[in-house]
Amino acid sequence: MTSDSAARALPPDPELIQVIRRSVAWLGHLQDTFIQQLRADLVAMIPDMSADGWVFSERMVQAVLWAATTDQPQEEIAAGLRWVGAMNRLDGFAEDQYRSVAHALVRTVHVLSESHWSTATGSAWISYFLWMQPHLIAGAQQAAAQQAAERRAAEWEAARQRAARWQAAAEFAAAAARGEEPSVTAGDVDMKSVRGLLDDEDDEDDEDAGYGQIMLSMTLDKRRDRRPQ
Repeated sequence: MTSDSAARALPPDPELIQVIRRSVAWLGHLQDTFIQQLRADLVAMIPDMSADGWVFSERMVQAVLWAATTDQPQEEIAAGLRWVGAMNRLDGFAEDQYRSVAHALVRTVHVLSESHWSTATGSAWISYFLWMQPHLIAGAQQAAAQQAAERRAAEWEAARQRAARWQAAAEFAAAAARGEEPSVTAGDVDMKSVRGLLDDEDDEDDEDAGYGQIMLSMTLDKRRDRRPQ
């Protein structure tokens, strides 16, 4: 199920919404109990749930109640549900577990409904969540794409900074080895970072002196040669 599925999702049938609204009219007064019961049912169905059970349950209950009772346009409701899906994803909730959420939600409403429960009510709640689900998943996919883009940007920036440090260190060492005034001064080179780069290279291959090590050694030898006798 993708964001395309959410885009093609039809608004829920008005009669369905009326059934749900009658159900949430009194569930809204039991919101804390609703959250507690949903959390218990979720833990029973998803024992290895990585997201915080209470935060997730609270967010889902509020979304369920809001989407059923708001008079906002369908576009706004869909956007709100995508936001909920994105937040769930950022909290570590996996999209493939929404099927279990649907079962837990229906079970919770069944428990809280007591004598108000009927087969028609159960069918309505299943249909209601199936309408919500593609929007939740679309939001999760958007959040996942954003996370991936941010990781790639961070990795690229780390690689760029590492390359810049290597280049600066190499230019400094090469110029000093030739007895020339370096185009970059020692103050421009983070020598602690250079030592770290050299140490990394040592770890990778203790028997193979790297370019940075050779240049640093040449620099030190050259400076010794220039000491007054």
